[in-house]
Parts: sequence; structure tokens; C-alpha cells
Amino acid sequence: MYDRLPTLELWERTAARQNAGADMVPMQGVPMLPMPAHVVDAVARFAGDVFPRQTRGSRMLKSAIADHLDTNFGLSANPDTELLVTHGAQHGMSIALRALLAPGDEVLIPAPTYFFDALVRMAGAHPRYVQARASDGWALPLEAMASELTPATKAIILCNPNNPTGNVPTRGELTAVLEFAKLHNLYVFSDESYEFYVHDGVSYTPQMTLRETYDRLITITSFSKNYAFSSWRVGYVHAPADLLEVVHRAFECDSINVGDIPQIAVHAALVGPRDWLDVEFDTFCNRRDLLLDASRAAGFDAVTPAAGIFCYVDFSRTGLSGRLLEDALLDIGVPASAGDRFAGVDSHYARILYGGTAENILRAAERFRLLPTG
Repeated sequence: MYDRLPTLELWERTAARQNAGADMVPMQGVPMLPMPAHVVDAVARFAGDVFPRQTRGSRMLKSAIADHLDTNFGLSANPDTELLVTHGAQHGMSIALRALLAPGDEVLIPAPTYFFDALVRMAGAHPRYVQARASDGWALPLEAMASELTPATKAIILCNPNNPTGNVPTRGELTAVLEFAKLHNLYVFSDESYEFYVHDGVSYTPQMTLRETYDRLITITSFSKNYAFSSWRVGYVHAPADLLEVVHRAFECDSINVGDIPQIAVHAALVGPRDWLDVEFDTFCNRRDLLLDASRAAGFDAVTPAAGIFCYVDFSRTGLSGRLLEDALLDIGVPASAGDRFAGVDSHYARILYGGTAENILRAAERFRLLPTG
């Protein structure tokens, strides 16, 4: 039995309170934007067509992805052998883990981190969480990872940039992780879904740019995040040809192929103008600062996130943690997930989203003053 995805459960609890008349502050994450004309036109133009089945994804979309990787990161990806289109990043990670891990394998996962737990367990493997610390800016816990290594360790999972802390690993940190993985012959799975959410001139480093160091790498990416495509559910896996062949076989058994029309939509977004997105993405840093300043004014601090749409706020002054903290935040109308949802040992933290309007961000932070403090 696996736990439910925490964010989905949280939104259902929030909706139940709102339906009962509670005044809940809308705390939006990824952009929820209407599709621009060039995407709608592409979908309309091809909606009546019959497409040949391409189980790895459409050649047109994979070529556009390869061009994107080359133009933006100098990465060479063979669209025919190194890219696989999936139903979003969650699906891509689940398929890749099930394809490459075996029952009893152990996986090192720096935490706090995204909800990988059930995905690892569905593959028959066991997560071993390695705790990062706020005092280190939530940087990758490199030394602690080495101490958690066992003969059963077969992989590492990274979240780059990190959800929920907003930490962006440096090139040096990633190199050290890959050198460690090479020394112990470990796969490195990396969820890299927040490519366009990096603030303050911080540099996001795709792990694939370091494949000369080590090449047992599997990167999973989401168009839902980077192109506001939550409604379409499309992502992709990027891996060396031999690893991707194994992942592709598992994918065929699971889904056969991703729908052709969603791929048409993503292709149009990928090759078309970005102005419809830039308006939103260019304001995330300001909204982050609004939330940070208002939270600190209310007495609750956070490490400044270098990326993402969330602040990982320390609510230890309340004396509450876990479900009690979540319930207290819901009682004041602010939906947020506590730290233990992200495999963090410090469950008095909570992830607060800042993807919504400035007005709602300030409303939420002002309500923090209503929380009990010791």
C-alpha cells in the first residue's frame, strides 16, 4: 500500500474546507495559463489526422527537444536513441526506476525532496534519505551520502533544482556526486523539471553536461512546469542509448505511446515564441521576495530559494509539526505541505507556494501572524 501523493491530498482537503465556507487563500504553484494562439492553431490543424505509431515519441518533437538542448546547453542528444517522450515527469521517473532497478536495491536520495518514495517502492527498491541542512543552504549532503552507502545501493535520485527547498546544485557539487556514483557504479536519476525557474542569475547545470565524468545518467523533465502544460501531461526521459532502450521497453508495456495531439501542442510551444510565458516567469523572483519579506516580518524565516515557486519556511516557533502544522495553516486559510511530506526530518518546515498573485501571497503571509508561537 502506497501513500497518496501529498499535494493532491492537500488540495482535496483545501477544497473541502472551501466548499464548507472557509476563506482559503489560493496558493498557486506552476503557471495556469491559457494556451497561446500558435499552440491552439497547431492542435486544430492536426486534430483530424491519423498518425503513425511512434512509441518513443514523435520524431518532430524529439528533434525539437534535441535542438533545445543543443542551443541552450551545448548538449548533443540523438533524438532517435536518447530521448523518450512520456506522460509527464512523474511517469517518466516511475518507468525509469522500474526499468533499471531490481527488488531489494537501495537508492540514496538527498532530502528534503520531491515525492519519490512511492515511485522507488513501486520498483521494489528501498529509499535511503540523506538529510541536507538549512544551515548549509540545503546544499547536497555529499559527505553524508557516502556514509549511507551499503552493498545494496544501486542508484541516486537528485532533484535539480530542488523541490521543496529551491536549492540549485553547483556544477562542482554535481561533479562530486557523479564521481561518487562512478566509483560505486550507481545510476543517477535526476528530476530536472524547473529549468526556467532559476532566479538571481544562478546557473542551473543539467547533469547531462557532465556525462564525460560519468554516463550512467537518466534525466527526467516536465513540460508541465517549463511550458505551463499541466493539462497535457507530457515530459521526456534523456539517457544514453543503452539505458534508454531498457526504459523504452518498460514504457511500451506501460503506455505504448503518448497521445499525438499533446505532442503536437508541446512541439508548437517548444519552437514558438515564449512571450506568453516570459510575462509570468519574469515575475517569479519578485513574488519570491514578497513572500520572503512578508514571512520574515511575521516572524518565520526561510533560506532564500535560488529557484522554483516555493519557499521552505521554518515554523518551529509555533511548536507544531507534521499534520498538526498543516492543519494549523489550513485553519488560517493557507494550504501548505509540512516537511515530512518531503522526507525531511524537520517537519516543522512547510512549503509555501508563490506562483499566485502578489495580493494572495501577501494575504497568506499576513495570516502567519495568527499562528500560535511559543
